Amino acid sequence: MNRHKRRRAAKLGDIVKIKLGRVEFDIKPGDDVSRDICFVCRKPATAWPYPRKGGLAHGLADINGSIVLLCEDCFTAEEQGSGALIRKYWNAPDLKILEGGTYEEIDEIREIADAIKERDDKPTN
Repeated sequence: MNRHKRRRAAKLGDIVKIKLGRVEFDIKPGDDVSRDICFVCRKPATAWPYPRKGGLAHGLADINGSIVLLCEDCFTAEEQGSGALIRKYWNAPDLKILEGGTYEEIDEIREIADAIKERDDKPTN
């Protein structure tokens, strides 16, 4: 599904699962890294120091099962809750994110989303 279809398909109560992570690639001098572009800002997604592993690592995001690379700035901003990743994914730069956060059980989130879909944005009172 391309980004225009995703934008039209997004509805109130839809769930987008995003996981951030770091990965070390075995890149040798002379390897072609021209396709290592940040999903959000389209700048080069180069590796930066990763203190936990003592080397360099790239930032990445798993968005509903699709893996994308992130540059250091976008990765850091997303860790702090910027929402740029979801805006880019849905091709909705003006998307307002009212609530977000983490969860323990995905089933709880699915129940809430199903209730919102059933309500179809009708007033609750």
